[in-house]
Amino acid sequence: MKQSKFLNLKEFVLVLVLSCAITAIGIVVAMPFAFSMQLLYFLVPGLAGLLNGILYVLMIHKCPKIGTQLIMPLIYGLYFLFSGSVYVFVFFVILGIVNELIMLNGYGHKIRQAVPHVLMWVLNSMGSTLTLLLFRDSMVQTYMDMGMDAASADAAIAAVEGFWLAPQSIALALVSAAVLSIAGYALGEKMLGKHFKPAGAV
Repeated sequence: MKQSKFLNLKEFVLVLVLSCAITAIGIVVAMPFAFSMQLLYFLVPGLAGLLNGILYVLMIHKCPKIGTQLIMPLIYGLYFLFSGSVYVFVFFVILGIVNELIMLNGYGHKIRQAVPHVLMWVLNSMGSTLTLLLFRDSMVQTYMDMGMDAASADAAIAAVEGFWLAPQSIALALVSAAVLSIAGYALGEKMLGKHFKPAGAV
C-alpha cells in the first residue's frame, strides 16, 4: 500500500501537540530574561533552539511528511499574533511555507533536515529587527493609536532602533541563534539513536 505524502489525522495531532510543546518551551525559556532586551535578543532564541532540537528531531522522524514544517511555525507564530505582533506572525507563516519547500523529498538527509529548525530560531531572533526595517511607519502609527502624539511615537521607536538595527547586534543575534539551534539539532539526533529508537519511540 502506497504511503501518503501528507499527514494523516494521527500524525497531524502528534505534530500539533509537539508544536504546542515547542512553543511553550520557547515562552518559558524567555521568561527569566524578560527584564533584559539584550538577553532576549542575543540568547533566548538560541536557547529555545537548543532545547527544542530534541522535540524537532523526534517530530520529523515520526512525521516526515508534507504539513509538518508548516504547522510548527504556524503554532509558534500564533503566540505572537495573540501578543499583538501581527507582522511577526506573518513572518512565521511565510517561514512555514519556505520550510515545506525546502523539505520536499528532503526527509532523511540530516543536514537538510536541520535547515528548517535553524531558520525557525534565526527568524525568532530577527522578528523585531525585520518589523522595524519593513514596517516602521506602522509601528509609529500603533503608538499613536495608543494615545501618543506623532513626535513621541517616533521618538519611542527611534530609542530602540539603535539597538535592534545595529549591524553588530544583528550579527551576534544571528550567530547565537544559529549555533545553539544547530547544537540542539545535533543533540536531538544523538538522543534519537541512543534513546528514542531503542525505546521504540521512532
